[in-house]
Amino acid sequence: LEMASRCYELSGLGYVGVDFVLDRDRGPLILELNARPGLAIQMANGNGLEHRLHKVEALRDRGELSKDPAERVAFATANFPTTG
Repeated sequence: LEMASRCYELSGLGYVGVDFVLDRDRGPLILELNARPGLAIQMANGNGLEHRLHKVEALRDRGELSKDPAERVAFATANFPTTG
């Protein structure tokens, strides 16, 4: 998650999907960045994107959106469950 979060600054896209592959010797590697990622995973796991965006936008509007990738990962794991 932290690798994906760092792509936010690197890409300048604002909203980005990050695809990974797992290499046996080198571990997780970034395959590609998507400026318009598909939302099939949110539909499949029953967690839509809209409520997530509202939480992040509220942080931004209050000036509390962290620039630190580790802090963004902590926020995401605390606020956005992976299922149901």
